[in-house]
Amino acid sequence: MTQEQRNTWIVVAVVVVAFGAGAGWQFAEARQARQERDTARQEVTELEESMAVERLEATLAVATVAAQFGDFERGRQLASDYFVLLQGHVNVAPEATRPALSEMLTRRDGIITTLSRAQPESGFELASLLTWLQRALGREVTVAVFQEPETPGG
Repeated sequence: MTQEQRNTWIVVAVVVVAFGAGAGWQFAEARQARQERDTARQEVTELEESMAVERLEATLAVATVAAQFGDFERGRQLASDYFVLLQGHVNVAPEATRPALSEMLTRRDGIITTLSRAQPESGFELASLLTWLQRALGREVTVAVFQEPETPGG
């Protein structure tokens, strides 16, 4: 083997080693990026699920307030929105909460009917449903008693 051939083989070997080192480094970087992406996707999924639950609760709470203040049509619209959201959430909810959420869906027609008839007890029914939802979600439920503010001179 001549000196020129030996130099060529050395250059080829150096290039192959450099290429292998670069490829290994890029592979490790890509693997780390995939792991970070998967972690981020999981966090986004958890946040979306949390937001869906918060939206469920908020929609029902606003419907309850609307009905209790006599805005039955707005309460009916929001209650209808709540039941649509709930129906979509039942299938993805944790297994332990599914029976309670499914049971809530059975009350849909009755609640919508009382709201459409502007019956005062519809606010109480929505409040009961809200408490039921909060318990099904494992949240601590506190019930506040509100009193009418005293009027001056009365």
